[in-house]
Amino acid sequence: MIYTIVPARNEEEKIGKTLNMLLKTKTDKIIVVVNGSTDNTFMEVLNIKSHRIQPVLFNKPLGLDIPRAMGAFFAYSSGASGFIFVDGDMCGNISHNIDEIISDISYKNIDMGLTDCYCHNPASSNISKILLAFRRQLNLELKVYNKIKYAIPSHGPHGVSRRLIDKIGFKSLAVPPVSLALASRYNFNIAISTKIPQDMLKSTIRDDFHASQVAKTIIGDCIEACSIYQSNTKIRGFDGVDFLGYHKSRRFDLLEMIVSKGV
Repeated sequence: MIYTIVPARNEEEKIGKTLNMLLKTKTDKIIVVVNGSTDNTFMEVLNIKSHRIQPVLFNKPLGLDIPRAMGAFFAYSSGASGFIFVDGDMCGNISHNIDEIISDISYKNIDMGLTDCYCHNPASSNISKILLAFRRQLNLELKVYNKIKYAIPSHGPHGVSRRLIDKIGFKSLAVPPVSLALASRYNFNIAISTKIPQDMLKSTIRDDFHASQVAKTIIGDCIEACSIYQSNTKIRGFDGVDFLGYHKSRRFDLLEMIVSKGV
């Protein structure tokens, strides 16, 4: 069984399009983790009548990437063999790309199937260039750069196998570059499963502050992943600067509580 996990917070304008796109794919179930929404996201999910869609509601925001780990735990508990992650605002015409990831996870022995979002256009803004530099350095350190270039599971749809989760656990999924580092450490099969130019995702364009905070989060995640890979320590600082961004808002406590109780 292939489950697609869809984190969604305040995505009432796009969540319907995203779910209808996913219903065209070969995924068996779609778990929508609605968290901390103050709009009608949850009602929009309920308005789509499909037995394949399973909404999960958290009244409070879980923080960046925690909903992925939550959804993966619920899917795992339901017997999922493969896990696909698609953000709630990725409403572009990418159903065939999702199926390429599903195919790799289901039939080609791939344990982490990533998306190349820079197959046509390189990063243009300064913050994007800096972020790409950290992504490149991480993948060089993990000895996977020649295979996946700048791709990391923080960006674009991606998938993982059940056997990978069995080894690395759910918490690492909430810091996506860490899951990549652990997959590399334990010699799991990592590959580019599909290519989607950034603009084809149709993700919501947010303000500069949000973009900066997300970039700082991912940079910190890359530093942490590299640190864990090298010495099994957690460091998010570089050249005297700690890159936190939204990391401090991640509700690891709620994730740990739910996983420990098995609910």
